[in-house]
Amino acid sequence: MLGSIVNAGMSKGALSLALLLGTVNAACAHGMQAPAAPAAFALDSAATPGAPAQVWHAKAGRRFTGRLVVSDGTIYGGSVDRKVYAINLSDGEQRWSSRLGGMIGGGVLVAGETIFAASSRPEGRVYALAAGTGRRIWRTSTGPVNAPLALVDSIVIAETQRGDIVGLDRRTGAIRWRRRLGPARVPAVPADSGTLIVATLDSLFRMTAGDGKVIRRAASPGAVVSPWIEQHGLLVAGTADSLLVAVDRDSLHVRWQVKLDAPVLDSPAAVGDTLFAASRRGSLFRIVADTAPTATRIAELDWPVTSPVADVDGFVLLGGADGTLRALRPDGHEAWRMQLRWPIEIAPVALDDGILAVGGEGDLHRYRR
Repeated sequence: MLGSIVNAGMSKGALSLALLLGTVNAACAHGMQAPAAPAAFALDSAATPGAPAQVWHAKAGRRFTGRLVVSDGTIYGGSVDRKVYAINLSDGEQRWSSRLGGMIGGGVLVAGETIFAASSRPEGRVYALAAGTGRRIWRTSTGPVNAPLALVDSIVIAETQRGDIVGLDRRTGAIRWRRRLGPARVPAVPADSGTLIVATLDSLFRMTAGDGKVIRRAASPGAVVSPWIEQHGLLVAGTADSLLVAVDRDSLHVRWQVKLDAPVLDSPAAVGDTLFAASRRGSLFRIVADTAPTATRIAELDWPVTSPVADVDGFVLLGGADGTLRALRPDGHEAWRMQLRWPIEIAPVALDDGILAVGGEGDLHRYRR
């Protein structure tokens, strides 16, 4: 993949980012000794006192590749085995699976009764599937996609590895427009008045959803490699340059930024006026978002944090390369931990009565508080 991006015109900074990400992923996958795995998913015994009780555990595919969605009592996700899975939330039973023609990039997108997913190599298509059955509604060739899809004003936004941003009709899959802006790793986000924001590795773009026209461009404060979150009308994300940045949706101007101690490759979590962000080296920071925010390190972990930060029931949840899901209090002290399959790359999903945790081998765990 790196060679194809370079051939597409990658900048020196973007190439450095790709090498950084490749090095980090390789280290996590091969340079660490995995913790001893409890047998046959009997992982409750690995939880510390105070952890929520496991209701069920299940396995779907080999590893989920991105965004997991819970909707109307069903868990939807895409796996490295090229299948989209639908799992019953109440008992963990598989409802259906649907095989695509390539590796699923960026997980799934759910809108009403339709599941959208995209494939990377060797095929490069966007699919629409019926949520109830997994039946294919349409598929459209776009080129390989590995960033999460987005939906803005009935337009499905796909970002290809070649640097194309593609707008597809939600109902038919017809390509409405295509723009070559550069490689992007994070999903587009809606802005005001039918517009969207795309973050490539070196620029921010505001575009019209209907025709893909670029109406504003700004230099990126750094390579944004984790999905944006919203706080008080601003878009907040981490960068590969060890920054946490907040950007105004309209002007694309940086409102504030803070420096952490290592690249911020996963999304932070917002709790009121407070942000929690984790650096790749395993440091957790608390940031009070004001006009001149500062970052306070509140915890240092033994393993790199490999999942987005999540806030559930007042706890800060962090998934690590060692397969451990940790719950920290807002002051950084650990409340409990539990062992899943390694590494944990997807943030736990908050449920009405607990959480859904996702391990690194397609393992799903429902916990009830």
